[in-house]
Amino acid sequence: MSNQTTDIYEVMQTQRAIRRWTDQPVDPVVIERIIQAGCWAPSGSNLQPWGFIVVTDDGKRERLAAAIRESFASRFGDNRPNPDEIPDPTQRRMLKGAFNLFDDFAAAPVWIIPCLVRAQSPAPTGLLAGSSIYPSIQNMMLAARAEGLGTVLTTPQDGIMDELRAELSIPENALPVAMIPMGHPAANFGPVTRQPLENFLHWNGWND
Repeated sequence: MSNQTTDIYEVMQTQRAIRRWTDQPVDPVVIERIIQAGCWAPSGSNLQPWGFIVVTDDGKRERLAAAIRESFASRFGDNRPNPDEIPDPTQRRMLKGAFNLFDDFAAAPVWIIPCLVRAQSPAPTGLLAGSSIYPSIQNMMLAARAEGLGTVLTTPQDGIMDELRAELSIPENALPVAMIPMGHPAANFGPVTRQPLENFLHWNGWND
């Protein structure tokens, strides 16, 4: 059964975080369609302050995955929590998935690394300077879901910035802001679990 869908509401409702993938390669034409979706996103003053690195090379992914694994391990030292000791099943499943992902990041056959090109940003510093790239990231993740591909938004790049720049020849004026592993999912899409709308919606002012 195909995981593809053109229903935008179905895409948004079933865009689960996918942290396991099959070995099936991803068509480069599909990858380009997904990046194009990112480039269609709005940006401040239409300056489009971004660049997107696609990493499919096995050697590069393995070397950078090793750096991610080392960085991730150093955060915990000897105090890495045991997911099996977490009573809440949802939290336990999420932590297990995160550990599995960062222990073997190269298992994803495709990585998309969005970079903020700061020299073109309409704002000089802080959140406003980078905010334009986040709609493009969401566009790409929604497009991937529409194509039947699984993604998850991760941010291990801060811990391996030197290795990332060296391995991928990233210039100083381009700042990696996320790492999006992508591939054919070895898990099911399905309705996301979220709190009800009334917990968040306020009409004409903040209503407790």
